[in-house]
Amino acid sequence: MTLMIESTPNMSSQPTPFHTYFFRLVDIVSLTNTYTREMLPSDSINYRLIVVASGSGNIYIDDRRYDAAIGSCYGIMPGAKLVVDPAREDKKDIHYISVSFDIICDQPNSGMPFHFPNIEIIIEPIARTLAVMRKLVAMKNSESEDEQLSYHFRFQKLMFALLNQNKAVSETITSMQAVERSVSFLKDHYNKDISTKQLAERSGIGTKQYIQLFKKITGLTPHEYISSLRIRKAKELLLVSRQPLADIAEQVGYLDSYYFNRRFKQITGVPPRVYVNTRQYKIMSMSYVCSLLALGIKPIGAPAYHLGYYAQHLGENITSIGDKSILYFDKINALKPDLIIGCDTLDLEIQQQLERLAPIVTIPWMGLQATEHLQTIGDLLGMGKQAKSWVDSYERKREEANRQIKPFINTDETVGLIVIEGNELFVLGDRNVGEVMYRSFGLQPPPIVQSLLVEHPNQYGRKVSVEQLWQYDADRLFIIVYGVEAALTYKELQKKPAWKQLNAVRQGKVQSIDPEKWIYYDVLSLSGQLDDGISILAKR
Repeated sequence: MTLMIESTPNMSSQPTPFHTYFFRLVDIVSLTNTYTREMLPSDSINYRLIVVASGSGNIYIDDRRYDAAIGSCYGIMPGAKLVVDPAREDKKDIHYISVSFDIICDQPNSGMPFHFPNIEIIIEPIARTLAVMRKLVAMKNSESEDEQLSYHFRFQKLMFALLNQNKAVSETITSMQAVERSVSFLKDHYNKDISTKQLAERSGIGTKQYIQLFKKITGLTPHEYISSLRIRKAKELLLVSRQPLADIAEQVGYLDSYYFNRRFKQITGVPPRVYVNTRQYKIMSMSYVCSLLALGIKPIGAPAYHLGYYAQHLGENITSIGDKSILYFDKINALKPDLIIGCDTLDLEIQQQLERLAPIVTIPWMGLQATEHLQTIGDLLGMGKQAKSWVDSYERKREEANRQIKPFINTDETVGLIVIEGNELFVLGDRNVGEVMYRSFGLQPPPIVQSLLVEHPNQYGRKVSVEQLWQYDADRLFIIVYGVEAALTYKELQKKPAWKQLNAVRQGKVQSIDPEKWIYYDVLSLSGQLDDGISILAKR
């Protein structure tokens, strides 16, 4: 995308000519960020250019991510938040030049303020541009008046070349961007009473052209688009709130609840009350497949990572929409979910992409235990009684499992829980495997784990190095080796002196347990793990 140099669109004003602008160089600095150095978010009262001279990574402008490679150049508005982040996984530095400047117009009352968007801009040839910038860095502290004049003159020439490469190539592109901005505006103001004529005037173009461009961008007329946004929000409120229909109608922009009912039926095919009461809507889960299955609801899709051993028994034919590292948004869109249930560990950028496809409800992952996940989802979907009934049944099962296992355990013995995932080691707390072994069966964690859980209960655990394992030594160890890479890690671990010196290793009391059954943390897995745990402990 190229930089568009223009005035803010308005029917009554024309862009101020370029020759009336003067660019005052405030500062130019050459900076290096390393993978070990904390990033410094910043904002500025000045306009800025950021040009990457070497290295790679990411640039975040107002939390939106852009690639940073050699020759990348970004124009940044005053007040915009900036983060330059090197490629940490490659342990590389990123070197860039930051230019701060002001834009001054000799016709301050003619037209609207100069517009300089936060986007990537063209600089060609890159080598020559970087050479000019390095020269400016070298000259900036010169005390010679002639050199200071040359310093500012060089900057004017640089800006002229930059603007000449990036100025708008046609009115159509400018108008298209104006309409795109109005589409973004509607996403936050869909519940306001705003006409197509007002939107066109806001974009600075005629109504007929506005409608044509709007339909080209969205596939809908402005009226249809606003209606779709309103009904989508209404569906979310109907699913996750207990508000009267009249209140929901007003929240989404319909003062007449009868008209709201009619529009809802036109777009969805059913009236609002039928939509809620039939519970035929399609739910997609990003983290809580088993909670939904426990309530008798089969989600239409979920990441493969959450379609584990116990989920597969009740959740056949749930579509995989990706995995831990990547989601297939085209698949998600094709499934047309009515609601997405996610968790608070979702990456912000992923969450924003999902929000474009369907309403999304976020449920805390670490803040709640598995039974609380279930109860929260039950309450959300109007199935609180069913959720409570399941939890009560599970608690009775826990009590019975605890009774059955007592003859087979020594409560004075300490038991350590270790997960190996990839090349990383984790000592577990009272969540996941610890939920069953420590909370349900009453096994004793190592002293250091016990003290940590007193201070901070309901924790997954912590990553440790091989050299730190002695601190978590126990009379018995249960190991989960998750994945092919983890198996290689475990094989190498068993050769290390730090491992061989552990008490449980020397006593031959190390036992691997099935990762497919024990890696997951959800109500169905916990229930299954109670059964498997009895079998494991009764045989040892």
